[in-house]
Amino acid sequence: MFVFKVLFFLAAAVYLIGVWAWTAGALYYDAGQRSAWGWLWVLLWTTLCLALLVCIHPFWIPLVLITFMVAGVVGWWLTLKPSHDRSWDPNFSQLPHMTIENDTLTVHQMRNTEYRSLDDYDCHYEDRQYDLSKLCGIDFLMLFWGSEIMSHPMAVFDFGNDHPLCISIEVRYRLNESYSVLKNIYRQNELMYVVCDERDAILRRTMYSKNSNVYLYRLQLQQEELRIILDDYIRQINKIYEHPRWYNVITANCTTSIYRQLTHQPTWNWRMLVNGQLDRMMYERGTFFQGLPFDELKSRCWINRRANEAQRDSFSREIRQGLPGF
Repeated sequence: MFVFKVLFFLAAAVYLIGVWAWTAGALYYDAGQRSAWGWLWVLLWTTLCLALLVCIHPFWIPLVLITFMVAGVVGWWLTLKPSHDRSWDPNFSQLPHMTIENDTLTVHQMRNTEYRSLDDYDCHYEDRQYDLSKLCGIDFLMLFWGSEIMSHPMAVFDFGNDHPLCISIEVRYRLNESYSVLKNIYRQNELMYVVCDERDAILRRTMYSKNSNVYLYRLQLQQEELRIILDDYIRQINKIYEHPRWYNVITANCTTSIYRQLTHQPTWNWRMLVNGQLDRMMYERGTFFQGLPFDELKSRCWINRRANEAQRDSFSREIRQGLPGF
């Protein structure tokens, strides 16, 4: 009986700390919008929880009361709606969408930014057309920014020309906003499928971002799989164009969003969440070129130097020349 009580109190303590922390964050970020009012909400919430625990006995009664209060906060939190109407950063100001007529895919509002630095750039949006009958491959870009624990994957659709279609799932940044893991647990940012020129996506990282390493792999897929995956992306891009969606660092991020949208979902693996080993997982499943050990394949698929030295008009061909699997 004593052991049972100890385990119960330990479990209850972990539960209380967890729900207190999540609720405090929701009150600070989503109710108080990171202001002094947010800190006041956190102070009131903390005081109320402590008062219940100290003043009411037995222990299970305040536990139940706190649970009901948390449920009320969750109910309110779920009513918060994302929006397309914000003061957006120029690189995220235009939402892409796609239309198909006969066998021609038209990408509307495709980003093509020319950078001089991350803060000095010319942002352009344009429409581009692709012949769907010429879709011949999908490439997989992986960005690491100083840690091997987490990465950022991007898909590149190859139509056999010098203008591949690059899609990156990201936070839709507002003016003067930077990324924060903690605030993106809450409803602070919208999700965006950035459809852009390949040079835009790659040089932003290899040339102008510190401690960034980009790897380019060719997916080993059957021809019929290519169109299915492209259609999955098109469907989600058009859905977000019509209905905004919240970004969430755990449930709706750059990797889990890919998994959720796929018609043929692969078996779930923890590396889809802690995604620094995502490329190794895909290699183990036979999705990447199998002619080399993984570590050698990854080393040879590092493209920072060749991307930074590639000519504008032949960029896509130069960064792929000699890479395993292409």
